[in-house]
Order: sequence, then C-alpha cells, then structure tokens
Amino acid sequence: MRSHADAQPGLDAVAGRVTADLIRQYHLMPPGAIAATLAEAARPLGVTGAQVYLADLQQHQLVPLAAEDGQGPGALRIDSTLAGRAYQTVAIQSVRAGAEDQLWIPLVDGTERLGVLSLTVAGGGEASLDHYRTLASLTGIIIAAKNKYSDSYAQLQRTREMALQAELVWAFLPPRTFATSRVLVCASLEPAYEIGGDAFDYSLLGDHLHLSIFDALGHDLAAGLLASVGLASCRSTRRAGGSLVSIAAKADQAIARQFGDSRFVTALLCDLNLETGLLSWIPCGHPPPLLIRGNRTVKELARRPRLPLGLAGPDERQGAGTADDRDPGLVCTEKLEPGDRVLLYTDGVTEGRAADGTPFGVERLADFIIRHSATGLPAPETMRRLKRAILEYQHGRLRDDATTVLVEWQPGHPGPSLTP
Repeated sequence: MRSHADAQPGLDAVAGRVTADLIRQYHLMPPGAIAATLAEAARPLGVTGAQVYLADLQQHQLVPLAAEDGQGPGALRIDSTLAGRAYQTVAIQSVRAGAEDQLWIPLVDGTERLGVLSLTVAGGGEASLDHYRTLASLTGIIIAAKNKYSDSYAQLQRTREMALQAELVWAFLPPRTFATSRVLVCASLEPAYEIGGDAFDYSLLGDHLHLSIFDALGHDLAAGLLASVGLASCRSTRRAGGSLVSIAAKADQAIARQFGDSRFVTALLCDLNLETGLLSWIPCGHPPPLLIRGNRTVKELARRPRLPLGLAGPDERQGAGTADDRDPGLVCTEKLEPGDRVLLYTDGVTEGRAADGTPFGVERLADFIIRHSATGLPAPETMRRLKRAILEYQHGRLRDDATTVLVEWQPGHPGPSLTP
C-alpha cells in the first residue's frame, strides 16, 4: 500500500460513523447483502469495492459471495493465490492495481478462519489499514451471526452433497479453531462429506478447558447417531457441573441404553487446568494422546485404558458414578510445561495406508506437526496441511474417518498469528 499522512482525528470520526452504520444495518441485513452493504458504507474511508470470499468446507478454495444479480468473480485457490496466502498466514496481503490498492484481509470469527475480505481502496496509511482491519473483523462477526439463520453460506462452502451422518455430526461440532492468551485448540476432520463416527468437542469454563474426541463404531448413519449421543451426553453432564468420571459414566450409560452391547464409542475425555497446566483425562479404548514439547520431545501418554463408552458394564458404571476424580485407577494426569502441545487423534489417521500398505503411523504424524510448526505457520494452517497430507497419503480415498485435535497450553503470542 502507498503511504500518506492521515488526518487521524477526522479519519477516526469517519470510521466510527461507518462502523455504527454497519452495525445499525446488520440487524435486518440479508446474508447475501453483506459485501454490497460494506462497499457502500465504507466509501468515506476510500473503499471503492468490496468482495467477501469464504473458504470451502475442505479448505481448498475461496468462494465469492454472489451479488444480488448472481454475478461475481470466480473462486480462488488457497494454495496458489495472494488471497489464499492471506488465508494461510492470517496476514493482510496487498497489491497495487493502477491508482488503487487491492487488499486481501483474513476474515475470522474469533480465531476461526472464515475466508478473506477483498477491498479495493484509494490508498491510505497505517491508520487507514487499522480501520480496514476493523471492517474485516466486523464482517467476520456478521457472517458468523447470519450463518445461524440461513443456508446461504453452507451452500456456498460445499462442493457436493453431504451424507446424512456427516450432516448430523457437523451440526454438533464447535468451530475448528479457538484460542485465548492461555490456550489454543485446532481440529480437522476428513472425509468432510462422508464423516460418520468421528467427532470432537471442547468448552472453556473458567480456568478449565474440557476437550474430548470420539470414534464411534461404523461409518454409516448409525455411527453418526452413536457419536452424536456420546457427544450430547458428555455436554449434558458437563453443563450440569459433572466431573470427568461422571461424564464418562453417564455417556457409557446413554450409549448402552440406546444401542445395547453391539455398539460402542472410543473416546478421550480430557480436562486441562489453565492455571497449573495439569492435564487430566480418561482413556476409553482410544489411542493415547501425543505430547510434543519444544519441537523435540514426543511421547505417547499411554495409560491403562478403560473400556470404550457403551461397554463398561453395570458394575463399572455404578462404581464410576460415585468415584472420586482423583482415583488413579480412573483418571490419568500429566503436568504440562508452557508451550506444550497435546495431539488427540483417531486411528483413521495413523492406520491409514499408502499404496504399498505402509501405515501413516504415529511417528510420521508427530514429525509433521513438529516440522510445520517450526516454520512459524499458524496452527490452523498446520492442521489444514496435515489434513491434506493424510488425504494424499491414501491417494484421496480414506478407509476410515481421520480426526485430529491439537491443544497448546500457554502458546507464545497467539494473537498475532491467529488474527489479521
């Protein structure tokens, strides 16, 4: 961008009026009208054009919101365009276009990447850039809010029809990225349109982060129902103030009651104390978490597991329902150090095989996270690339759901790497 001296007080006043006007219009704004409304409202800030691009479900391309007349630019590849670069790095990109500047500003909802905002501007200094960031932040908030009331964005982000079990599971899932100054969570799932038995969940309550990952038996609608029952039961107990032990016991009861002894869900039910770094978890027949420390040390947090959810049996359920969370026979613990990362995954990741039958494996998984994190990539981008690597390893045809969840305690400077 070209730089010139801005009349700061006057510019701030104009920006304040633009923001207030957009907030006023937001309440009755149709989901598809945001780009046109933004372009018109932001003209006093030197904006001559605006376009919103949303990432598709699998994060391959950026798809533009169509104008009211149905016209608009084409989709942009995330891996080979300047707009995609802005999305990958969560950093503003710009290019001179004649007498104007073309800006690509990442769109986020909190720290969840939504897409990019394209602004054509008549030039401006750093103060103007700050106001354009504010416009992008407001746009991200509006998109996230309007998404609750319309299928417009969901239709835009899909490249094909979604299987019923995948529709069910995606409706339950929280955003794939969440962060505060003390913790960072990133997740990925594939196959996005056919995923059935895998799911993840997290919730921040005070100084505790609850984190869980599920892998239900099967890959059909019954598997989606099974995973959904497990996830919903855990949420219900957690929101009632239940401990890890009671969460596991009641989820086990709910699954057994609905599906009998022929169906089960493997799971890791975790709690991270953000003050002390104490990670507590109950392993329910699931692959152990991986601990990554300082981009060097990797170890499996392997402990004696209990049976998968749905198979514990009446005696174990009764005992678990009254046991203390500190019982070493039920709850596992590990003291984390600042910057430690814990990776949860389903066996569809490590057991996926190449054409010669070689499994992806735990070592390859940990090495990928370490190598890509060392490059300074934002954590969500590392997870996007991991998802692509898992797909490519199996030549694009997964035999099982593949889900990964990365949590980092006391991440170093998460704000600059996750917001524009």
